[in-house]
Amino acid sequence: MSSISVNMVLRAYDQFCPLILGNVATPGIDLAVDHHADIGNEFSDGRDVGEVSFNRYVMGYANGDRRLVGLPAFVLRGFRHRNYIVRRDSGLTRLSDLRGKRIGCNSWSDSGTLWARQALRDSGVDMGDVQWVIGHLDETTSLKPRTPQDVAPPPGTEFLSDDRNLMAEMMAGRIDAITTAFMPDMVFAPDGAARRLVVDFRSVEADFHKRTGIYPAFHIMAFRRDFAERHPAAVVAVYNALRASWQQWFTKAKKFGETSPWATAEVETMLADFAEDTPPFGSTGPATRRMLAAMCREQFEQGLVESPAEPEQLFAEFEAMLAESA
Repeated sequence: MSSISVNMVLRAYDQFCPLILGNVATPGIDLAVDHHADIGNEFSDGRDVGEVSFNRYVMGYANGDRRLVGLPAFVLRGFRHRNYIVRRDSGLTRLSDLRGKRIGCNSWSDSGTLWARQALRDSGVDMGDVQWVIGHLDETTSLKPRTPQDVAPPPGTEFLSDDRNLMAEMMAGRIDAITTAFMPDMVFAPDGAARRLVVDFRSVEADFHKRTGIYPAFHIMAFRRDFAERHPAAVVAVYNALRASWQQWFTKAKKFGETSPWATAEVETMLADFAEDTPPFGSTGPATRRMLAAMCREQFEQGLVESPAEPEQLFAEFEAMLAESA
């Protein structure tokens, strides 16, 4: 029997380089991985499966959009306490300090932005307690274009004109803080003009995880529905290949802990504190169920959807395919 051709778009994250490099067997499918193409929830370029925004996938699902079949393969995860930045001379040091302040962002419906607002709400600062300002991040990072899944920010949100940007506004003292997915280079410089709001973000994020049991997901993998319905075995094969790639990476991470000063400690932290989230696959484990429930709840409470999605339905179709293949 001939193999099924599958076109995939996926960023070259460390844990999926074994797959991208061809070191993972993919029986039954002829897999081509493009790790240069832009990711997005609109499959208009011939891709069969791709990395997508988890927030937009769930928003679409809540609104009845069934064009994609999601896989519980959480290819990008993290916390967002670390992603608030302020001027280096700012007296703000905690998320709770942002009550009554002006906060900038360059996308409203990104997964990371949803979790950033959730972190703010967890600190006791509700969305209405701040003035939101939306615009280009800086001269090189534009405001992210809206997608069909996006919704408008709440009434009262301020929008910068195209000749202004958030970083310049913050440096001039007209914005107090910014939340953004990608940090400007100055944040990494010891004497840079901007710094993270939460300097000891690891301790704060570890406390958040210990209290809530939530390890946020940003991106998942999803198939075009027409492809998934024609080739369910190929869907499962891709999922298994992603898992195998992750396992190859993790095995090497445990053996070769010198890629960064404390890489071995990071592996041990994953095994000790994130055992329920490791590996980052599947939708039925208790940690994943908590995270899915939190995302659906936050989407509703933040006004992104009129009715929340049912967490147990988000990956039900894939789980049925997986069970059928067993």
